[in-house]
Amino acid sequence: MALDLSFKQLIAAAEDDAATIGQPTCISIDRIDEDPDQPRRSFDEQKLEELAESVLQHGVLQPIVLRQATEEGRYVIVMGARRYRAAKRAGLRDLPAFIHAAGSADRYVQMIENIQRDDLNAPEIAAFIADRLEQGDNQADISRKLGKPRDWVSRYASVQNMPEFLRSKLAGSSIRAVYELYQAWREQPTAVETLCAAQESFTDAYARQLAREVRAKVRGSPADDEGTSGAEPPRGQVAPQVASQPIERGRKADAAGKRPNSSVNRRERMGPSLTIRVRHQDRTGCLLIDRLASRGPRHAVLLIDGAEVAEEVPASTITIEEIVSA
Repeated sequence: MALDLSFKQLIAAAEDDAATIGQPTCISIDRIDEDPDQPRRSFDEQKLEELAESVLQHGVLQPIVLRQATEEGRYVIVMGARRYRAAKRAGLRDLPAFIHAAGSADRYVQMIENIQRDDLNAPEIAAFIADRLEQGDNQADISRKLGKPRDWVSRYASVQNMPEFLRSKLAGSSIRAVYELYQAWREQPTAVETLCAAQESFTDAYARQLAREVRAKVRGSPADDEGTSGAEPPRGQVAPQVASQPIERGRKADAAGKRPNSSVNRRERMGPSLTIRVRHQDRTGCLLIDRLASRGPRHAVLLIDGAEVAEEVPASTITIEEIVSA
C-alpha cells in the first residue's frame, strides 16, 4: 500500500524543532485519542461517509500524525482526525502514523493542515486565534506562524469583540463581509443591527456597500440616530481634509491681503471629509493623504485595518478601492 507523505514537510515547516521519529508505523486504533483542543470542531457527515468508503476499499493512503499522550502507551492526534474517524467507521484496527515530538507548536501544526485543506469554518478559526492571543501570542506571531497576512489575522481576532448577532452571520457570510459590518456597527450599532435582523447573509460587495452608507450617514447627515452627529471615525478609519473650491476663496483672500488665520476660517477653507480605502497586496486599509512618506514621493502612508501603527509602502503597490465623502 503506497503512502502519501506530503504533510511530513508541512510539519517541519510549521515547527523548527518538531521532528518525526523514523518511518510511519502502524498503531492500534484503540490506543489513539482525538485532541480535545484541536481547532476543527465540526465534520461534514457526507464527506466522512465517502472517506470511510474509500478507506474500506483502499485503506488509509496518508499516515496520520500522533504525539505521545501523558498516559503511557496512548497517543493523541496532531493531524488526521477525519482519517481517524473514517477508519473507525470502516472497521480498521490499525492506522499508519508518524509519531510527532510534542511541542508548543502543535496547535499551529493542526491549524496549518486544516487551513491548507480549507476544512475550518470562520468561528473555528476565530476561536483558535482568540486562544493563541489569550496564551500570549500577538497578532504578528500568529501571522508569521500561519503564513497569513496581518489583516487576515486581525479580522478573525475581532470576532471575539463582535456582538452575538454579528458572530451568527459567520455561518452564511465571509469573515471579510462580517468584518465590514462590524466596522460599521462601531459607528452605528442600531442601524447595523436592524440591517442584520432583516437579512441572513451578506456578500462581500453588499457588506461594503452597507458599511459605506453607514459611514456616510454618521459623518454628514443631521438626521442620523441620536448621538451620532459629529461622530469620529473608528480606529483604522481616517478622514483627512482635502481642499477643493474653498482653496480658491483662500487664494483670493491672500491676493487681497486678507489672509484668513483663525481656526474658523481655516475650517471654512477646507473641503469635504474624505476616506480613501485602498488595497495593498492581501490587505485593506486607509490612505493617509495628509502625511508624507519619509521614504520619498514614490511611497505612501497606509493605516491597515486592525493596525494601530501606520506603515509606508511603495505607491505602485496600492490600489484605490473606494473614496467615501461625508
